[in-house]
Amino acid sequence: MKKLFSFFTKQAPKKNIFPNILVSKTEKKMGTFVNLQCLVASEDLALFVMEKAFLLIDKLELLFSRHDTTSLLSVLNEQGSITDFPKEFSFVLEQANRVEEKTSGAFNSSVLPVLEYLETHKNISQKELSYCFQLIDSHAIQISEKKVCLAHSDMKITLDAIAKGFIVDKIGELFEEYGIVNYLINAGGDIRICGMKSLEKGYEKSWKVAIEDPYKKGNYPSVFTLMRGALATSGNYEKYFSGNTHHIILPRLQQKADEKMPLSLINMEENISPLVKSVSVLANTAMEADAYATAISCMPIETALSYVEQINLSCFIIDEKDIIHTSKNWLVR
Repeated sequence: MKKLFSFFTKQAPKKNIFPNILVSKTEKKMGTFVNLQCLVASEDLALFVMEKAFLLIDKLELLFSRHDTTSLLSVLNEQGSITDFPKEFSFVLEQANRVEEKTSGAFNSSVLPVLEYLETHKNISQKELSYCFQLIDSHAIQISEKKVCLAHSDMKITLDAIAKGFIVDKIGELFEEYGIVNYLINAGGDIRICGMKSLEKGYEKSWKVAIEDPYKKGNYPSVFTLMRGALATSGNYEKYFSGNTHHIILPRLQQKADEKMPLSLINMEENISPLVKSVSVLANTAMEADAYATAISCMPIETALSYVEQINLSCFIIDEKDIIHTSKNWLVR
């Protein structure tokens, strides 16, 4: 796996001077649509770098995808440990642990058994689902220089809420390595932006982004421009299992399991019902925005609003009654 990133040997086209050509390309990757846009002086250069970017996505998916049984993450989940891994993999795992610690467990990568159970069972058994919740562990991932292992058997992890943001950031770094400093990357709502959409005198434009409408009717609750930074949205409207159970899993049951509470007394609805309809986070990197959007979805709203300002992020929350809440520094970072 360490040889995975030894690619891209083709020479880049030569760059011109003034960036005045807007180039856009979209491909389906990571189970969503990835749109790359950049303002450049050379269309050939833009297309060359975009081709590299899509190849990079494919190679990184071989590390992080939970849906590909051959991915490194799937191997870790199957075996319980691995000893041969590239630095990109351990870096994302370390960042997942870091966000989990900083959010007191609101972000937790070991929720995969719960997700998989809900994805594969129409008739939910409280006892079986309770056991899946008890696999959520605050010390799930153990990382050393030469080995990554999971805390105990039956445990599985998912990096869905952080790896896509990491990949978006790597594409941004790739653009900048080739001197492209005006770009927008949108991977299914994980967005990274740098520079301007237009520099032509009299027509200068920043990139315009929007918060997704939870009802998917195009009534965007917020539309604004951005010149640098990242935006990610976590919403309970994205994926439903049986009934009204959505893809945001609240890992609070771990505390109850630690207290040895009888399974019959565990309230499942308390751990899989939505607190909010969507949370959008603005951050310096897409990885931060991605991870914290998920974590904040699992927090009480007032706690979330106060918390994001403490860690120099900002957020936009739509609650269950469609009321909008924003941190004081929303769009004033």
